[in-house]
Amino acid sequence: MTRSLVGLAGIAVAVAALSGMAQQKPDFTGIWAATKDTPSNLPISPSAIMGGRFEVRQKGTTLTVLRGVRDFSFEGTYEIGGPEVSSRIRGALCMGDSVRFESAAWEGEALALSLSGMQPPGGGPRTKFNVKYLFHLQSPDTLVVESTMTQAGKPQQVGAVYKRTTEAMAPLAAPLPSNKAAATIADAAWVGGLWVSEGASTVEERWTPQAGGSMLAIGRTLRGTSMSAFEYLCIVERDGSLVYSAMPNGRSPATDFVLTQLAPDSLTFENPQHDFPKVIKYSKKADGTLETAISGAPGSRVITVTLTKK
Repeated sequence: MTRSLVGLAGIAVAVAALSGMAQQKPDFTGIWAATKDTPSNLPISPSAIMGGRFEVRQKGTTLTVLRGVRDFSFEGTYEIGGPEVSSRIRGALCMGDSVRFESAAWEGEALALSLSGMQPPGGGPRTKFNVKYLFHLQSPDTLVVESTMTQAGKPQQVGAVYKRTTEAMAPLAAPLPSNKAAATIADAAWVGGLWVSEGASTVEERWTPQAGGSMLAIGRTLRGTSMSAFEYLCIVERDGSLVYSAMPNGRSPATDFVLTQLAPDSLTFENPQHDFPKVIKYSKKADGTLETAISGAPGSRVITVTLTKK
């Protein structure tokens, strides 16, 4: 009788273990590269659904997904079965950051990543989406991502095949320094307009009104009727602050300066690693003029230009 009970207990433990194994969800952890293979049960997507390469980090119920955008990656971390979370996406040159709203959940053995909305650069109304990306692990080294695309006004379910790769993802965009000042593009709106200096040389800066999280400008220096220099400029919302990008004589890549001091009548941007200038400051004077000031190392001479709004 005792042996029978022991035998039954052993069987029960084995069954429980097998049941636990059956309930264990697949692990999608790895870096996945798009292929041109056609899924077995779906039309192939005309473009890689998750981009050319993406990474999944899965630990318990926590899911992190890294995707490429231009020359860096952005990541979203989700609690599987939990609420939606927001992921900030670094904007391109002279364009502000945007935000994705997504959630993750199991659908059987498939993992679903659902995009519910996006906030465009500069904030504004959130655009609603109902897009789902389903991850199916076909083999330890083969992943199919399924989604819906619209062709000729009709939705169609398509798939993309990914294979494991050892090629690392591009790094995440570097965060702004800790001394950044919290601001939005509205804090710089007073810079908008055409500003012109008066003197032996004429300096002009033409700034657009703020819109979509950014302001754009072109500047030029004239000596008589001859242009001696020009510059493309922009101020954009970035990582909860503002970044001033300068492209003297169209030079690329742009040099970025981060907002470190904000006042109702002034904006101070800094880049300590740049040779010169290291500090750029815009100040609104009591008489309505705009003073621009650039300087190098602390204690060095400050070069100022006073401009009048036209």
